Amino acid sequence: MSKHEVYDQLAEHLNSMPIGAPKTPELIEILKILYTKEEADLAVKLPFLPMTVDALVDRTGMAEKMLKPMLDRMAKKGIVFEQLGGDEPMYRLLPTVVGFSETPFWPGKRTPETEKLAVLWRKYARDAFFHEIGGLSETPLVRVIPVQESLSETRKVSPYEKLVEKVKETSYQAVAHCPCRLMREYSGDGKCEHSTENCLHFGSLARYMVANGMARELTVDETLAILKKSNEEGLVHVTGNHQAEIDTICNCCADACIFLTGLLAMGEKNMFARSNFVSQINQETCVECGTCEERCPVKAISLSDGPARVDEDKCIGCGVCFPTCPSESISLAPRPETEQLPVLPPGEMVMKVMAEKGRAFKF
Repeated sequence: MSKHEVYDQLAEHLNSMPIGAPKTPELIEILKILYTKEEADLAVKLPFLPMTVDALVDRTGMAEKMLKPMLDRMAKKGIVFEQLGGDEPMYRLLPTVVGFSETPFWPGKRTPETEKLAVLWRKYARDAFFHEIGGLSETPLVRVIPVQESLSETRKVSPYEKLVEKVKETSYQAVAHCPCRLMREYSGDGKCEHSTENCLHFGSLARYMVANGMARELTVDETLAILKKSNEEGLVHVTGNHQAEIDTICNCCADACIFLTGLLAMGEKNMFARSNFVSQINQETCVECGTCEERCPVKAISLSDGPARVDEDKCIGCGVCFPTCPSESISLAPRPETEQLPVLPPGEMVMKVMAEKGRAFKF
């Protein structure tokens, strides 16, 4: 197989995932930077679900003495995932997200390679990737989680919405740098005003990242402190739109992050699911300071003539407006049941997205 053909074939293989990889010239350039031809030849034979080395020997036809070192090198590069902690390591191909779009940037190191990748990814997002995430399926793959302190204790809250409890349930915690903000900076589009070391990961994904120098391990208390600081900065908590244990919490801004910019700049309405809450402002106690209007990442709050008001259709229920209100006039209230978006089991969610995109799942 020629060098050109193998990268085309790899793009096609990657595009079979729920968040795929529509082929453009930029994507092919990205793949050529990340994969050698030999690695691409192997990648097209790798599964998206983890398998043991013995199983991969049978699948790929490679001898173990050749295959295992190659898998380890690809795991270190961030193009193959190594599942640690079991009786023996297991491997799978990393998709675009969570995957090889982020791995070069998680360590937070600026290099000629990450600068080139940043330019390519930013153009690829505008030309194809925003639409891949938010335009081809009605089921979003990620979801906004509200600031827990903004939820009234007297109101019924879904366990999924209780972010602090979800973090405490995780077995391992780590933090990396935000790929979206670093892509913006490294591409020359300007440095985001928000901090970058707040991309949170958990469980087997976090172990893989720490083992390969992409993240640093945290305690639960350190993780919660980063969430608190992120909210103070006006960042939006986003995680997977499923009922399983969380593996990632993005802390997103409207300046750089793919999910918010895909909605705000490109109009892709299904980039993420809003939370099942909506901001409410007490009209009697609002002091009309305008702080909530400035902080709202989706411009859902306005002050025109009188106290601040919320456009409930725009509000994503993140609670970013809550902690800095000087008169404590803001809270989050549950949306009517008819407006609430369900959270599905992970397998059901993935298959629903695949069906909506007309794709067959590849093991």
